[in-house]
Amino acid sequence: MILAALLIFNIGWGSRLESFEKVVIWGHKLHSHTHSYIHNAFFKGFTHLGYKTYWFDNQDDVHDFDFSDTLFLTEGQVDEKIPLRNDCQYILHNCTNVKYQVLKPENYISLQVYSDAVLSEPDLIRLEPCIYVDLVARLIYMPWATDLLPHEISAIQANLAHQPIEKNVYWVGTIGGGQFGNLPQLDPFKRACQENGIAFTQISQISDEKAQDLIRRSYLAPAIVGEWQAKVGYIPCRIFKNISYGKMGVTNSARVQELFEGKLVYNPDTYQLFYDAKKRMETLAPNELYDLVEFVKNKHTYLNRIETLLNFLELTHLLHAEN
Repeated sequence: MILAALLIFNIGWGSRLESFEKVVIWGHKLHSHTHSYIHNAFFKGFTHLGYKTYWFDNQDDVHDFDFSDTLFLTEGQVDEKIPLRNDCQYILHNCTNVKYQVLKPENYISLQVYSDAVLSEPDLIRLEPCIYVDLVARLIYMPWATDLLPHEISAIQANLAHQPIEKNVYWVGTIGGGQFGNLPQLDPFKRACQENGIAFTQISQISDEKAQDLIRRSYLAPAIVGEWQAKVGYIPCRIFKNISYGKMGVTNSARVQELFEGKLVYNPDTYQLFYDAKKRMETLAPNELYDLVEFVKNKHTYLNRIETLLNFLELTHLLHAEN
């Protein structure tokens, strides 16, 4: 039964379009939280697919809004006032599931970010590299993705050979210390930049368009993870974004290198990583970069993630009906 049910991951969009009328991202408004960029990417993806898509949080006045037949996507730090309805479906990330137990079990799934901890769980089913499901718990693990849509990536591919490059590495996002920070790993890379006359500029809370432009202009666009992230196999969305923006993948993460089939510049020593990347860029063939961008375009956009999530929702309904 399980193997037969998993065939549902081959169904098309058409059979699902009528299962809900609208999508509501009940989440962090843009720039209010680091997770807001993920919610923004889901909003963009669902809208592109033709769904009526809305974005609310706990401060919005929604008493006149018709929530019937809605697919909700939310996160546990912002779901306090989310409507709970049995005519709706829910994708829950880091939520306390107790409050959702008033719903029909088949109407909600839990979403968690991939880490290597899944490899020690014998009951999980691998759907794709770094995407696993627990059918009993209605739980799916996956990495995030690039915030670009495939046609936007195609436009970048058409101009890969004409990108201006500056003597600056732009790091768009946060830098921090502590157990989950990345500062000890970034400092050696920054030192190597300085030794070679390359500036290192950290910037945050800018528009998507500005971020993409800065990354494209960067001398290198590394996706450097902190010690904890490297240890648990966390896959940062930065790697998908940077490659989709037209940059060679550069990382200190062994798991990221494996996901990309060994085609990135990889070194756990971030000081040496700079020099490895510098050398690789001097000999990088245009088709190598094009193919790497194509890999992200085909497998790691939010359209891919949405399709997987909707298939999993459909699968939970099928399994519940059989039981």
